[in-house]
Amino acid sequence: MNGQLLRDLKRNTQMLIMVEILRSPSVRMKEIAERLDITIQAVSQYISAMKKQGLLKEQSGSLRPTRKGMQIAQEHFTSLKDFIDVTLRSIAVIERTVAIAGKNILKDQAVGLVMEDGMLMAYPGQKSSSTGKAMECAEEGDDVLVGQLEGIVDLELGKLLIVEAPSELEGGSKSVDIARMKDRIDEFSPGVLVAGDPIGSALLMKTSGEFFTIHAPVASAMSALSKGVDVVFSGTHESVDQLLQAVSTLRKESGYEIRCKTIRA
Repeated sequence: MNGQLLRDLKRNTQMLIMVEILRSPSVRMKEIAERLDITIQAVSQYISAMKKQGLLKEQSGSLRPTRKGMQIAQEHFTSLKDFIDVTLRSIAVIERTVAIAGKNILKDQAVGLVMEDGMLMAYPGQKSSSTGKAMECAEEGDDVLVGQLEGIVDLELGKLLIVEAPSELEGGSKSVDIARMKDRIDEFSPGVLVAGDPIGSALLMKTSGEFFTIHAPVASAMSALSKGVDVVFSGTHESVDQLLQAVSTLRKESGYEIRCKTIRA
């Protein structure tokens, strides 16, 4: 949505008028105007337009929302709530966090926070866009609680290589040139390999020699990408489509762009 609903003043005012009518069917235009801080003439014009649009109707001398009007109001406020929820999560104030100590850290020592290979690291005295104060002593490699946070961690989203595998009817992983695919994946040099389904898992096992389980593949891939880790995701068309939908949702909700490339196995 990217704030479009918030900028649509006409539709927002219509929906607020709808709410006032729902709260009190006998409400007068003057009362609506006072509550919304607009003129009576404006209220009259809005109501006239809403009648023509089939959002309101006259019933027993009072205004009533139509079925269409109720449906549009519900969709409008649901979309608005979703946008606000996402926005609040993105601007939530975090007072403390846990990081991995990059070096030995003393309690109350100022630290700089940086993201390395998907892991939040804390370095004593290091300049960073995000800083804090260690709330405990920690040796290098320990988890350390950091408070008094300021700034935002510099973060570049990871790159995504999608390997769309043939379906079982198309031969599955058995029909893939494994040597060629291994070269393509190695060239990409991913930090994480994610299998979207059994065929994707088989393909990755053949190219890497490792065993892969399938557990929340889309969520796992998106989590790694959001922490700056490059990801190879392998699966058939259905699994790939689910991942692309998640990428599209992230793009719409956050404005972040994930560098993504899809190849056919």
